[in-house]
Amino acid sequence: MSTMLDFELGSEALERSKVDLVVAGFFSDQHPLRGGAGRVDWRLCGLVSEQILAGRIAGFPGDAIMIPSSGQLRANNVLLVGLGPRASYRLREVADAVSDVIARAIRLACPSLAMTPLGLAEDEFPRCAEAFVEGAVAGFAQSETSLRLRVILPPAQINRATQSIDAAISELGPKCFRFNRPSLADQSMRLSAHAPASPKHTTR
Repeated sequence: MSTMLDFELGSEALERSKVDLVVAGFFSDQHPLRGGAGRVDWRLCGLVSEQILAGRIAGFPGDAIMIPSSGQLRANNVLLVGLGPRASYRLREVADAVSDVIARAIRLACPSLAMTPLGLAEDEFPRCAEAFVEGAVAGFAQSETSLRLRVILPPAQINRATQSIDAAISELGPKCFRFNRPSLADQSMRLSAHAPASPKHTTR
């Protein structure tokens, strides 16, 4: 049976994602923590910040540490990874970071993982989608088991991200990469679930 990297887009909160491992990346020179790392740190009551302050991880490329979620996330564990200096983080570094994360998940025998776009603002993901796919495929290349990768984005970004992933697949043509596209119905439900409630009108 051939192995496959299943790629998904989701819009749930990172701590609610139904996966085995949550991945959060942070820059060596950017504090306080932001993005997925900031959210995980909040859910774990500052445990991520404690690891950094204690010198257990510095945020350089290749740095990584596993932290138990202790029931605060749906996933059992968090993999915290370093992304290097913020100013040096470009498309090549995005691909390398994603490749490293995928390779680590495989070595950990982890069947599924979720992350926000590593080191990217939510609206930057479409521009970096090809680098993201390239890195994921490179990290998965030697895998002997399948893996599910879920990238968490706001509902309003799902459509643009889907188009960008489709374009990246067309450009790169990865054979072991399967994009599980969100349906139009799923997108509509997500958008409506996050839409502000209409004010109630009262009669006088």
